[in-house]
Amino acid sequence: MMSTITSYLYEQNLQVVTTDTAVSNIMSMFYTPNVKVYRGVDNDIRVNFVNRDQKKTSLIDKTASFIMIDPDTHMTLLEKSVTSIDATKGIAEINISETDLLNLTAKYYTYSFKIVDGEGKTQIGYSDDNYGAGGSLEVLDGVYPTFQESTAETFTEGDGGSIIYLKPHINKNVAVHSAVVYFSSAFTGTLTIQGSLSPQPTGLQNADFTTISVQTYTAQTANAFVSFTGVYSAVRFVRATTTGTLSQVLYRP
Repeated sequence: MMSTITSYLYEQNLQVVTTDTAVSNIMSMFYTPNVKVYRGVDNDIRVNFVNRDQKKTSLIDKTASFIMIDPDTHMTLLEKSVTSIDATKGIAEINISETDLLNLTAKYYTYSFKIVDGEGKTQIGYSDDNYGAGGSLEVLDGVYPTFQESTAETFTEGDGGSIIYLKPHINKNVAVHSAVVYFSSAFTGTLTIQGSLSPQPTGLQNADFTTISVQTYTAQTANAFVSFTGVYSAVRFVRATTTGTLSQVLYRP
């Protein structure tokens, strides 16, 4: 029996009202759902600009900006220009990129729109269902992989290197490890990669490590790349120098 998974691919659509609410509204706004964006991927959001009668309003002589605010600190975290798709019909798009969300915590934020007309006058884009300026945006984590900064081993603790603790329960059985080795002068010697399988990695001793691979270099000056696989609770790099300097290893599990 084969299982079937259904995946829905659709665009998020926002409706933004550009009319001054001092004028009596003929029609009220429809319900505006929360915007959901995901870390680890680019998020494209369609925006429809309308007037108080829910009719499309032109963006030909206007520029619009999307603003994202932390409701706890009231700080502006992101401000991006809205890209017109059909300026005559008031259809535009925002791209909230993977990089934009890289350092943001997964939680609820407030968003708003600022619209500047051809005369330089700024007006509000009303974003919620009661003509409020702020809408609700949720940043979600754990759906797509996010960038992980490499661990730098500079051998400040000696040639044995420091212990780099890992999360083996996440990597499962196809864990791929990679490293870039840097040399500040022509290096002759070895770099030994060691790993530990200890279920309690805190307080590891030399006897808890086993050799994964030994890299040998002769008068090496160009960066060298190393990769290996395996599920380990910790790894470390051990250098042995004949001449020259192996200055740094950038490692990513």
